[in-house]
Amino acid sequence: MRLLQCDDAGRCSLTDDFVADNAPPYAILSHTWGPDEVVYADLANTPAAWQHKAGYDKIKFCAEQVEQHGLRYFWVDTCCIDKSNNIELQTAINSMFRWYRDAKRCYVYLADVSSAADTDARDNVAPWEGAFRKSRWFTRGWILQELLAPTSVDFYSKEGVWLGDKQSLRPAIRDITGIPASALNGTPLSDFPVSEREAWVRNRQTKYPEDLAYALLGIFDVHMPLIYGEGRDNAQKRLREEIQKVVKGTRANNFSVTFSLSDVPETQHFVAREGELAEIRSSLSSDGSRRVIVLHGLGGIGKTQIAITYAKRYRDEYSAVFWLNIKDEASIQQSFIKVATQIMQQYPDASLLSAEGKRQSHEETIEAVKAWLSLSNNTRWLLIYDNLDNPRLTNSAEGAGIDIHQFLPTAYQGSIIITTRSSQVDLGYMIRIRKLVSIENNVDARSLVRELDGLPLALATAGAYLKRVSIGFDGYLRLYKESWARLHANTPGLGSYQDRTLCSTWQLSYDQLRRHNPLAGHLLRWWAYFDNEDIWFELLQADEDDRPAWVYELNDELSFNDAMGTLHDYGLVDQHTGTPGLTESRGYSIHSCVHNWTIHMLNQTWDVDLARFTIGCVASLVPSRDSSQFWQLQRRLLSHAVRCYATIRDSDHDIPWAFHSLGDLYSDQGKMAEAEAMMDEAEAMYQRALQGKEKAWGPDHTSTLDTVNNLAVLYSDQGRMDEAEAMYQRALQGYEKALGADIFVRYRPALNTMQNLANLRAHQGQRIAARELYMKAYGGLELLLGPQNLTVQRLRDTVLHLERSDGKSSNCSCTLRPYIKGAAWNKAMFWKCEMEAH
Repeated sequence: MRLLQCDDAGRCSLTDDFVADNAPPYAILSHTWGPDEVVYADLANTPAAWQHKAGYDKIKFCAEQVEQHGLRYFWVDTCCIDKSNNIELQTAINSMFRWYRDAKRCYVYLADVSSAADTDARDNVAPWEGAFRKSRWFTRGWILQELLAPTSVDFYSKEGVWLGDKQSLRPAIRDITGIPASALNGTPLSDFPVSEREAWVRNRQTKYPEDLAYALLGIFDVHMPLIYGEGRDNAQKRLREEIQKVVKGTRANNFSVTFSLSDVPETQHFVAREGELAEIRSSLSSDGSRRVIVLHGLGGIGKTQIAITYAKRYRDEYSAVFWLNIKDEASIQQSFIKVATQIMQQYPDASLLSAEGKRQSHEETIEAVKAWLSLSNNTRWLLIYDNLDNPRLTNSAEGAGIDIHQFLPTAYQGSIIITTRSSQVDLGYMIRIRKLVSIENNVDARSLVRELDGLPLALATAGAYLKRVSIGFDGYLRLYKESWARLHANTPGLGSYQDRTLCSTWQLSYDQLRRHNPLAGHLLRWWAYFDNEDIWFELLQADEDDRPAWVYELNDELSFNDAMGTLHDYGLVDQHTGTPGLTESRGYSIHSCVHNWTIHMLNQTWDVDLARFTIGCVASLVPSRDSSQFWQLQRRLLSHAVRCYATIRDSDHDIPWAFHSLGDLYSDQGKMAEAEAMMDEAEAMYQRALQGKEKAWGPDHTSTLDTVNNLAVLYSDQGRMDEAEAMYQRALQGYEKALGADIFVRYRPALNTMQNLANLRAHQGQRIAARELYMKAYGGLELLLGPQNLTVQRLRDTVLHLERSDGKSSNCSCTLRPYIKGAAWNKAMFWKCEMEAH
């Protein structure tokens, strides 16, 4: 290693060669080459000849910094290497990383960054930061090792002004280069996967294409001869061969097995989950001691594909990668036989597996493979245990499920990934795999992804169908909604393990959970009659005598929680992110695709009685208008009302009280959202409730008349005034007939109807008729509620206002506008009279 030194007069010269390990303390320069550099041959001439070169400014800068930091020597690649000597050049390039690593200081000279003000600078941003981020220095291939190798790296502007060091500028450097902050902080580079380190040099430039490979020698701590002219691909190939020797070890170690994932289920177009892959990589990083990752989540959510992608991407980090299907005893035995065959094909003398030529039993093969994986120094393998969907748990019955502990190597070493639908496989670091987020730009494709709610297996199934049939995204979505079961029956296989279909992958979980908790099986089947979002304890508590026997168990909150916990353990439900502050329990949600499966597969024979009971559950919770959480609970019930009414719309079941409640719910929500379709549904429910009540109790029963009044209010809200008036008149006449002339004027529902009809009369400009009705309603309500009641006082003010209006002018018309106090309900409003002069 040859260094530069300066005498007291500032004259620089080269030293004799030092043995690198015995070199004196020195600084080192990192920079970008320009057109007029000081080279090795220049140093043989008198200083004056080359001090006028543009490149001399760097040398002068470096000499000044060395003096400030109490050093004597420094190294600059432009002039400290005799590049005409091929041996010296190869030695230097192979040694470069070590030279930068051993330097006491590394000075980065940024020739294109000025410390002067940047016209694009923003508040709280250094004036030079814009130029710093765009500096050519960050684009060069050789810069990678010059940034990572030294402990101390200081950045300077072209004026020689200190800008910061590798630590203080770490966030900006990380953003510019994409190199993790941990690598900049000094984490050993061997902790980062080969593919990640290779990516750090991507999109950089070098003068010669081969240098993009040679610049990585120190990053991987490998050495090899340089062959300029071989091209980047050949240079990269030789580099990877050297990396393999370091990372995996040579064949002499007897632990390296050729990578193979034959017969492993794989989806061709996998949507990368970079977050999950990074989390797995970070959690499996170790010094060879045991690391275990458990990927759990809904069947079809993509656990297997994530494990496959990880194995393919990071296979160079492991001496061997083995895949084990652990869904049942037969699959486990076949998997271990295959692993033993893989090992024996490359190491026929492996004594633990050969058994002196004797045919081994399945149990002996499994133990032999486990023993081989437990050998001393055999620590760099990766085992993937796929489909542990029926694990033996601590509270399981004796012999139930797969005990994975029997199939783990005994030595505490190596890396293990387990995929399972159960969240109770508590063996290592747990990673919950959730749904994908749509990234498709096509509008119809986005709609399809939303409908499938980001479920990878459902998306793959759709892709398989679309390849087979000439139909677009919109057509598939239509068929999905109309003919779910037939569509999936006609979808071709996905080319993976035999039971990998939407129906069977959840049927397996369903069969297992029913054995474990029959009540959870009933609850999952019942979910088809509700919406998929937000099922909570109180929702299932309708008090009806003819409910199924198993529903009584759900009246116990512990049993409900246990059933939901079982469904959660199998990855079928999640806790719902509901509205905070509710007095009711927090809810649970089920994936929309699983919900479709429960509808079409678990309920192929539709249970109309269960659908009727479901409507009762929803209707019984519709809140009264004075409830403190009226709006919140109504919104929570609405989606369930839509779903359960759809299940019974075409039946002839009479549940008039339930239809009346649902009519209230739809009417209330229709007013708030101004949704015409919802108001139409409200009308349909009221009509159905009215028919049922008329049939059961007669047209003049007070309950029947309550529905008549509500239907009239709905018509009024829709502007159907004639129909509303007819309904109000019918209700008032019916109340008087049912209760008598003296009693009905003190009956609160009748008084409400009277006030509603008065509102309508006033709206029509019939002031006298309106005032008479208001006065009757006022008199009855005052007797019932007292003179201090707010509704009574408002009604009195309305009557007085009408009387004053009549006294002021006879040539005027009186119109009423709704006046709503705070968040009070529309039906509890009063009408305020306003004069319009002519």
